[in-house]
Amino acid sequence: MAELMAAGSSKFTTLKKGDIVDGTVKKLTPKEILLDIGAKSDALVIEYDRANLNNLLAMLKVGDRVKASVISAESEEGFPVLSLRRMLDEMVYGKLGAQQKSQEKVKITVMDGNSRGGYFAETRDGVKGFLPLSQVMPEADIIGKTFDAIIIESDRAKKRVIFSQKATVYVIDPKEIEKSVKKGESVEGVVESVTGHGIYITLTVAGSAKIEGFVHVSEISYQRVEDVSTLYTKGDKVTAQVLEIDSENRRVNLSVKRLQKDSFEEAKTKYPLEQEMSGTITDIKSRGVTLKLDEALSGFIPAAKIPTETAYKVGDLITVQVTGYDEKRRLILLAPVMKTKFVGYR
Repeated sequence: MAELMAAGSSKFTTLKKGDIVDGTVKKLTPKEILLDIGAKSDALVIEYDRANLNNLLAMLKVGDRVKASVISAESEEGFPVLSLRRMLDEMVYGKLGAQQKSQEKVKITVMDGNSRGGYFAETRDGVKGFLPLSQVMPEADIIGKTFDAIIIESDRAKKRVIFSQKATVYVIDPKEIEKSVKKGESVEGVVESVTGHGIYITLTVAGSAKIEGFVHVSEISYQRVEDVSTLYTKGDKVTAQVLEIDSENRRVNLSVKRLQKDSFEEAKTKYPLEQEMSGTITDIKSRGVTLKLDEALSGFIPAAKIPTETAYKVGDLITVQVTGYDEKRRLILLAPVMKTKFVGYR
C-alpha cells in the first residue's frame, strides 16, 4: 500500500513560490484562466491588469503549452496560483521585435506629454511606449489622437518601447540615409513646415524614398533672420547643402546660406582696415554705437573707442575708420575720426 501511495503522489508536481512550471491551457475566459500543470488540481492564473489580461486572451487558446511562475503553491481553496506575466512579456516583446524588424505600421494613441520632449503613447494591444517630439509629424495638438507609427526600438530588459510617426513617411535609419545623401552635396526639397527655429524640408531621393531635412535659422542666410515665416511657406522649393546626418533626430541637417555668396567677405574687401568713411548712427547703447554704412552692412563703435566728451544722437552722420571685423555679429568695427587734433605745449 505504501508503494502504491508513493507512486501516486510522485505523479504530482511539488511546488514552491517562484518556481517556473510548464502547463497546458485548460480554460480561457475573461473571468478565469486555468492551467493543467500536473498538480492535484488545476492552477488558476491571476492577472489584474486589464490590458495584460486582454493580451493573454488574444494570444492564447485552449491546448497551448505555456510557462508560468508560481505565486502561491496552494491557496486557501487548495489550488496553485500562477502568473503568466513573464511569458506574456516574452510574447509581447517578441511580437514588437518582429514588427520593428519588418517596419510594420501599428496604431498608437497619444495619451499625454512628458518633460523629456515627447509623448506617452499606447498600442491597441495595450503596449505603452514613448513618442519623441523629433519623431512627430508637424501638427498643432496630437494628444488623444490615434494614428499609424513604426516601432524604432523595443528593449524588454529596460521595458522600453519607442515609436516614430515620421517613420511612416520618411527613411529614418541613419545608415540608409547615408546611402542616399552625402555631406557637402547640394539637394533639392520642398518645405514641409516653418517654425521659429528653422524650416523642415522633405527630400525625395532614389525611387520614391523620402528623407527629412532641417535648416536651422542660423543656416538660412548670412544676414540675421528675425522671422523665418517672412522667407518661406509650406510647399516652397528649396536648394540646400548637406551639413551632416543627424543620427539622434534621424534626419539630415542642411544649409541654404552655404550655397550663397557671403556678402560679409565682400564687405571686408570693400572696407579694408584703416579706411575712412561716413556712416549714419542708427542705434545708441551703453556698449556702443551702431551705424549704417550702406544698404546691406552695419558698423559698430565700441563704447571704449568713444571719447568721454563726445555726445552722439540717432541720425548723426559721422566720419569713422575701420579697426576690425566681428565675424559672429557680422559687423565692421569702427572708431570715430576726430575732426580736431590735440596740440601740446610748445
